[in-house]
Amino acid sequence: MLPVRAALTVLAAVVALAVTGPASAYPDPILTTDRTGDPSVVETRDGRVLVATGPLVRRARWDPGRGWRWIRPALSRLPRWAIDDGDIWAADLAKIDGRWVLYYSVRVAGLGRGGRCIGTATSPTAYGAFRPVDERPLVCYRRARTPRAHDTVPGAGNLPARGVIDPSYFRDEDGTAYLLYKTDRIPSSIRLLPLGPRGLAPAAGRTSIELVRAGWVMENPVVLRRGGYYHLFTSEDIWSKCSYRTVWRRSTDLATWPLRPRRVLLNRTTTDGLCGPGGGDVLVADGKPLLYFHGWVRNDNGRPPEPPFVAGGRGPDARRVLYGARLRFTDDVPRVARYLGR
Repeated sequence: MLPVRAALTVLAAVVALAVTGPASAYPDPILTTDRTGDPSVVETRDGRVLVATGPLVRRARWDPGRGWRWIRPALSRLPRWAIDDGDIWAADLAKIDGRWVLYYSVRVAGLGRGGRCIGTATSPTAYGAFRPVDERPLVCYRRARTPRAHDTVPGAGNLPARGVIDPSYFRDEDGTAYLLYKTDRIPSSIRLLPLGPRGLAPAAGRTSIELVRAGWVMENPVVLRRGGYYHLFTSEDIWSKCSYRTVWRRSTDLATWPLRPRRVLLNRTTTDGLCGPGGGDVLVADGKPLLYFHGWVRNDNGRPPEPPFVAGGRGPDARRVLYGARLRFTDDVPRVARYLGR
């Protein structure tokens, strides 16, 4: 996720968050080597594949009996309209119309320092080299110096127009496909874009709509439909701090969401001491929802750092590692049933 200027005040957003209950045990990471920020995990016939923030999109695979291991990055190269400057953020994988599509957020010119657009890439398999779509971005503000994007964030109003990040694919029970994404900086907003049959462009005649807007950092949207509700999971606060957390809200209508109330699923308290448990993704395997997320650990001893840790600033050298949890829904409320690896 994008570092946010320290001058931004997020304390007001923390007040009155409801906590849904403590986790059952202290979590152990399930992938500790290298950096695993903003994980997204999919199921394939041969196992599971993870993509994460990093150069050309970090990628790992999980095989039964072998665990996780890193493989080559997902992207074969950057799209022609992108800037080769830094990591590719918070990618997501989806199998659409018989092939795999990778959604990712990459640097571009024209949006100021750190400005990003959302692009697409395709591969016959989740393990292959994904070829980027060079024609134009899927989502970006008009003032970006790129070919005009399919979706230009209409109706964004007084948002900063500094970029779009955190793409997340969602297919509803009726087969309709969507891409959720975040408009960068503050105010933050989460938007929903109906997708066409190939997943590379909007559905005919459709544009994105705003679902929710907040005066604090709100990012990394993931939707899960369970029972009679849609559940929207997001991360809040600053990604480089231990106060980063995972929250959720629910709605019976995919296009209508409350700003409040939202409830905490993962934070330092509910996880008994993890630092910054966020950037999560939900995978439904055999009908059971699994939550994969990241948290900070110290490079010297593998333990979560203590506040007032700030990555790259105050405190020890640290990296983000992968955690997993099995979710249980009780009265339409998601809770951690147990952590993976135990």
